[in-house]
Amino acid sequence: MSTYGHRVLYLSGPVEPPWTRSDKVLVRGIAAHLQRYRARVMTHEGVGAPDPGVEAEPTWGPRMPADTPLGRRIGLFARLIETSDCALVHLFWPADRLVASVVRTACKIRNIPVVHTLVRAPRVSLGIAGALAGHPVVCLSDHTKSRLEENGAKDVVCIPPGILVGEPVPAGDKAAIRRKYRIPLNVPVVVYAGDYGHTNAARTVAAAMPRIVREVPCHFVWACRIKTGEDAREEQLIQEAVAADGAGDSATFLNEVSNLRDLLSIAAVQVFPADRHHEKMESPLVLLEGMAEGVATVVASKPPLLDMVHANAAIGIPPSNPLSLSAPVVDLLRHGHKARQWGDAARAYVQAHHDIARVATRYEDLYDQVLARRKVRQSGIFGRIG
Repeated sequence: MSTYGHRVLYLSGPVEPPWTRSDKVLVRGIAAHLQRYRARVMTHEGVGAPDPGVEAEPTWGPRMPADTPLGRRIGLFARLIETSDCALVHLFWPADRLVASVVRTACKIRNIPVVHTLVRAPRVSLGIAGALAGHPVVCLSDHTKSRLEENGAKDVVCIPPGILVGEPVPAGDKAAIRRKYRIPLNVPVVVYAGDYGHTNAARTVAAAMPRIVREVPCHFVWACRIKTGEDAREEQLIQEAVAADGAGDSATFLNEVSNLRDLLSIAAVQVFPADRHHEKMESPLVLLEGMAEGVATVVASKPPLLDMVHANAAIGIPPSNPLSLSAPVVDLLRHGHKARQWGDAARAYVQAHHDIARVATRYEDLYDQVLARRKVRQSGIFGRIG
């Protein structure tokens, strides 16, 4: 719980259940682990603060049956800044010219400093400075930081996303978890917890799966949330392809899972062969959750996940290449000691780089710097007036 001095206004999507979006999970985690500041987060009406020591602002109003229109979101941000008693504003939002302009202007009028965390990797970085609201701007990977700086962005820092690492799920609980999801008890599990759309990852896993199952008896679990009709059609196509290859009995399709950490804990291997990360959080929190559980991890060798590959915390493969995916998975399933070694390395990496308490401390240090700069500027102004 925070023993806070200053309040920070967090501008983001509603920070409330269900916890199925990485951006609001990240906001919640940072807010809950601040020690010297107190976060005020945005929620819908009737929703309390997500954690002790965090304040809730029901600015999103009543829940709507669909996504809140962009114009209403922008109006909410501007009005909240106009009436805020917070020392600074922290925007958790993708690069967006309209949102950035409104937040910059509202904060300038109130003389409130603003920090902007890009919760998704931008698709295009050319001329991106106008789509950034903060000084500084926080990127979630060094790769995105470099892209922004190469295109003229100033005052850019990198703070990776974080999760609550905690202790792994007890071994004694894992049989019950398998039974809950109707997963066989006597074979190793491979988990793909990603998207059906956006990348070719799902199809890459589907193409590699029959080869892996023929080499080593195992069970694949697909934990992919259905967000659109296109996702549902893609899932059906993959199910039909897997069945046609004779591997249908070796696959479970779960869609949305209430506790992904439990599911990941029963995996011998997790795979994430995404060929691109634009418009997504660069280091998916679900991937980090699996690594925190000590699960051997195979990813596509593309930035920003190259960092964990270079740290020997994950096995890297060429993207969109089923043969390249199948080889390390088969090797890990055949040699349990290798899987355990890779799993231990994965957990150590997450503890060192993605522990949410350390991430929150880095943000507090950043807030200190921002407020110190503001104090210096104000002193200079008053000195000139005097």
